[in-house]
Amino acid sequence: MTAHEAIRFTVDYWNNIPIKGTVMTGSLSLERGLSVLEALKDSDEPIGVREIARRLDLSPPAIQRLLNTLAGRGYVEQAADTRRYHIGHGVVELARHVLRKDRLVETAEPELQALAAIGFFNAFLGVRLSSHGLYLLAVQSRSPVVIRSSPGERMPLHSTALGKALLVGLAEDAILELFGQGQLEQLTARTLTTPAQLITQLQTARGLGYTTSLDENILGVISVGAPIRGASGAVIAAISIACPRAIGPRIEIAEMGERVMAAAGRISAHLGFPENGEPTGKDPCYAA
Repeated sequence: MTAHEAIRFTVDYWNNIPIKGTVMTGSLSLERGLSVLEALKDSDEPIGVREIARRLDLSPPAIQRLLNTLAGRGYVEQAADTRRYHIGHGVVELARHVLRKDRLVETAEPELQALAAIGFFNAFLGVRLSSHGLYLLAVQSRSPVVIRSSPGERMPLHSTALGKALLVGLAEDAILELFGQGQLEQLTARTLTTPAQLITQLQTARGLGYTTSLDENILGVISVGAPIRGASGAVIAAISIACPRAIGPRIEIAEMGERVMAAAGRISAHLGFPENGEPTGKDPCYAA
C-alpha cells in the first residue's frame, strides 16, 4: 500500500470530511487538519502552503500551523527542493492498524481467501461512504488476469456488484436522495445510467439474495456481490467476487451467487446477525 492509498483509505474510512463550502462540526482544528490531508491526497504532485490555503479558503498562516503539526507526526512531509508538501509515510501505520485490528476485516479475510482459492475468482470486501464505496480488502486468485482494486480505492456504487450489494438495504427514497434524478456515470455500454434502472435491478437482487455486474463496470468482467449484515440487520458492508469472461471454465452466475451469499452469511453471523434474521443489537459504524 502506497502512502497515497493509505491516506485515502484511513481518512475516508474513518471520516466523511467536509471541505470548503460545508458546515464543519466537532473540533474545528481537527476538521481543518483532516481537510489539509484530503487536499494533499487529491493532488498528484506536492503542493505549497498558498495553494492549500486557496483550496480550503483558509489563511496561509493557519495552513502552515496545521502542516507543522502534521509534519511533526509524520503524516505530511516537505520536499527539500521545492518546499512543497505531500502525504507522509506515517499514514501507512494508521491504515495498517485498521486492517490489522478491524473485526470486519479480520472476519472477512479468510472467507475471501477461500473464494479466491476456488479458481479464477478475485474477492473483495468494501463499505459505503455516502455516495461511493471503499475497498477494504482485495484478494487475487491464481488467474493470469489481475483485477486490481486496492484497499483505500473508491468504487462506484451503481456499476459494481459490491456497490449494489451495499445499497440493497436502502429504501427507494434513500437511493433517490443519494443519487438524485440525474444521469449516473456511464463506464461501459451496459452501465445503468438512471436511478430508476438501478432501483429496478436492486429489487430483483433482493429477491435473489445477491447482486450482479455484467460488463457494467469493466468490459469483459463479471462480478457477483452479497451484503454483510450486523446485529441490527442493517447492511454494514459487502463482499464480491469477480472474474474475466475470457479466463477459466464457464461459471454460472447462480453458482457464483450461492458461493458469495454463503460467505457473506457466515461473516454476518460472526458479526452478530442471527440465523433467523431477527435483529439483536447495534452495529459498529462501518457504513456511512
